[in-house]
Amino acid sequence: MKYCKTCKQLCFGEALPFDGCKHKLREIEDINEPVRLCVAGGTERAMLTGMLKDANIPYVEEPVYPQGVANEIVTGYDVKLSNISIVVPFSALPKAVELLGTIETLPHDLEPHMDEITARIERLKADREEAKSMSPAMRTTVKVLSALAFLALIALAVFGVDAITGWIKSLF
Repeated sequence: MKYCKTCKQLCFGEALPFDGCKHKLREIEDINEPVRLCVAGGTERAMLTGMLKDANIPYVEEPVYPQGVANEIVTGYDVKLSNISIVVPFSALPKAVELLGTIETLPHDLEPHMDEITARIERLKADREEAKSMSPAMRTTVKVLSALAFLALIALAVFGVDAITGWIKSLF
């Protein structure tokens, strides 16, 4: 599973996110990474956003402009009536897809990949917990060593500049 950070589309296998999107795909590294749930407009959009709000799933609505359209101000393209990309955090995607399954007219292109998505979310959560599991003594040790390394770096910079200045003075 790959991810396009620009269009927020998940890609499975060799699929590309959009016909017009040529951005580099990468792995999802955070459970809060925003991913596109679907593109909807009109009544479907209102119904889906209402359902997401009722289910306490955070979401963002982003306009989807047709290819070649700069923005609403320049073109007069009415974003409010057009298709809107609905974006949710990666960790909320399974719950949102389950909710999306109740709306028959919207595409269900994520449903076949739910096992892979759920497994990736679990791995990211486990990695996050592992990173949090550092003991207080170890954290203190890391902080002290970091402070000492920073002071040594500053001392090296000061003495290095002093030595260079002395060398330059000796040339004159």
